[in-house]
Amino acid sequence: MTRRRYWVYFLLFLFNVICYLDRINMSVAGRSVATEFGLSPIELGYLFSSFLWAYVLMMLPSGRAVDSWGAPKTAAIGAAFWSIAQMLSGAATGFATMILARLGLGAGEAPTFPVSYRGVRDWAPASERGLAVGCIQAGTMFGPALSAPLVAWLIAATSWRLSFVITGLVGLVWVAVWLGLVSTPEKTRWLPEAERQHILAERLGKETMAEHGGVGYRGLLRSPSMWGLAISQGCAVYSVYLYLSWLPNYLQTARGLSIVNSGLFTSVPFLVGGAVIILTNWISDKVVTPQTRGTGARRIVVVACLALCAVGVAIPFVDSLTMVVILTIFPVSFGGTASATNAALANDLLRSQADSGRAFAFMVLGGNVFGLLAPIVTGYIVQITGSFSSAFVLAGTLSLIGAAVSFAMTRHTLGEERPVAVGAMRTAG
Repeated sequence: MTRRRYWVYFLLFLFNVICYLDRINMSVAGRSVATEFGLSPIELGYLFSSFLWAYVLMMLPSGRAVDSWGAPKTAAIGAAFWSIAQMLSGAATGFATMILARLGLGAGEAPTFPVSYRGVRDWAPASERGLAVGCIQAGTMFGPALSAPLVAWLIAATSWRLSFVITGLVGLVWVAVWLGLVSTPEKTRWLPEAERQHILAERLGKETMAEHGGVGYRGLLRSPSMWGLAISQGCAVYSVYLYLSWLPNYLQTARGLSIVNSGLFTSVPFLVGGAVIILTNWISDKVVTPQTRGTGARRIVVVACLALCAVGVAIPFVDSLTMVVILTIFPVSFGGTASATNAALANDLLRSQADSGRAFAFMVLGGNVFGLLAPIVTGYIVQITGSFSSAFVLAGTLSLIGAAVSFAMTRHTLGEERPVAVGAMRTAG
């Protein structure tokens, strides 16, 4: 049996790499931008967070777009839009124009995770769901790991402005390749017929799918599991965005590293995190059986990852730079892994293909409502206390709350329609 579907996983991996390349560009350039524009830590925190305002606002519409237009078309539109916005960041003349460019980046990136998770549902046999999600979402770790030193070098060699132009161009190249190669399994011409039939027969596994056309947002929001996924996603993403936004600045200001060295040290936890995401989700595929998949058994992996994420509370209490880097590995890698495993868990619990884009969008919305607060709250903490210590403790506490929520709430199916409400729900969302 051929595995040409892995090329789709690889392109979706690159999709996530480029998405996070464009996000971390501002994190690495933050000190240079703040110096040129005269920004305080609070203003810099708002700048770090600003792309998430549009990202969150567009999340639910993007989920509906994925369900309506399909993942391939939505991916191309989103990536083209955010890449152009990224390039325009290099032309910003001050705080306000940079905010506008960042809002464009967020609007374009909003479909990224609904596209990725719907891509897994369309292309992956159920038995490799966790591995597919892990490989694709590893891009959210390898993206910062590879791009933090690259962007730091670009800024040192040229300017922070040119770094935004170059990273934006990378996204436009990806769009051209994606449009030329990828559609659905049913329509992709280079996919061998035997593999196509394997995907179509096995992508739902042995799950019993609902006969209806989906329950929409209203029906999904009646499920405790939907709320459990969103809240636990938020607790994981808060930690990831704290380190994604502020780690280079923390290393430069609190630990005295140069911009190039801060980029190199920032890459370490994200590089390890990419490997952890793939390995952990491969293991989860092996331990979750067809009989336990629909009962939320995969949530145990999410709980364990969120508990390990809390290790980051120890960062303020060590002096060694080596220990700082080691400790950052836990919240970055296991926060990212919890987020990826949640996506596989949502796939396990879904009962209607028609609800997949909406379910993933709401889960990611929950994650990013928390995520957009992380850079802002951290900015206020640093401004008021003169230290990052309380920011690390807050993130660790949220991780433990997320573990408890995941264990208690994400055990029931998503999209089961009650007979008395079939007609009403079918028109919802």
